[in-house]
Amino acid sequence: MKTKLSRRNFIQTLTAIGSAGAALASSSCQESSKPVSTAQVASINTAGLASSPLPYSTMSSNSIDPRKVLLWEQTRKEVREALQRGDIKAAIVPTGSTEQHNEHLVLGTDVASATLLSEQTALRLYPQVIVSTPCPVGWAPYHMARKGTLTLSKETFRAFVFEVIESLIAHGIKTILVCNGHGGNHHILKQALPEWRKKLGITLDAISYSEAYKDEELATFLTSYKLRLEGKYDNIAEQTADSHASEHETSIALAAYPERVRSVSMKDYDDAKLNYESGMTPKVWEYMKPFDSQRTTNPENARDRARQHQALLGTAEKGKKLIEISATYLSKKLQKMIHATEKGLTWPTKT
Repeated sequence: MKTKLSRRNFIQTLTAIGSAGAALASSSCQESSKPVSTAQVASINTAGLASSPLPYSTMSSNSIDPRKVLLWEQTRKEVREALQRGDIKAAIVPTGSTEQHNEHLVLGTDVASATLLSEQTALRLYPQVIVSTPCPVGWAPYHMARKGTLTLSKETFRAFVFEVIESLIAHGIKTILVCNGHGGNHHILKQALPEWRKKLGITLDAISYSEAYKDEELATFLTSYKLRLEGKYDNIAEQTADSHASEHETSIALAAYPERVRSVSMKDYDDAKLNYESGMTPKVWEYMKPFDSQRTTNPENARDRARQHQALLGTAEKGKKLIEISATYLSKKLQKMIHATEKGLTWPTKT
């Protein structure tokens, strides 16, 4: 007999998947002590969920074990006591995607980056902030022609995030920031915010970590942005390639989790003879059809190749700068949210 899967059961199943995504993101931070060390976080060493506990003797005296800010690394006793002490004032819910990132980046790049930035934000505000288990799958139907991509409907994605927020509220957390790492989720979250704020009555916001970046600032150290702003790219594929899996995201990956970056030359790419403009199965075409007009004005194959080419510009040093800019932006935003909650102010506050 086939068991009927209710919406609630589906969300619970997705939460279990989220735990796996958390493990992916958590282990991705293992190298983060080098690229993102700051005065507040002198050294960072993160072990994966299955790893043995990290000896505190290996850490400097003024460092914070990153696992202290990750909800899934706590016991119920530790969370309960932190809440009773009033230490935890806010939570971050990372959201990402499991989707193609060209030939060289792993499918979990978005959720790993969102969780990394959430972790770095929480460390800057320690012990006030806890990072929730991330949502590992988002809305990404436009990438379904590339193998490995997973997608949710907008309704399911919204339901997952909303119910995680409700869970955190039930434990007494009244300030919650959704930190998004996937472009497809951005407008879904922004559009949901007014209704969620009205329903939940807490200090709530949703921010894509890329909101921290300004093109002019990025152009000072990212070559692809500099060339685009200077008008050096003469076709739409190159002009729009920097939005995904190119120099920007590749640099963050090289800084934070280089083991998840594969070595792929342009010869390797061209030899694969990839085609994302035709030959799709009927099922894949169901996902892709709504985006057909966009694919006509900005052909998939040319843009995919341009992204692969621009990815070669990525470096760990550039990634360090990107992580620092975003973590600083997010921590300042969340600190203002905590202040608004403590003062009984409506969020967003009028400035």
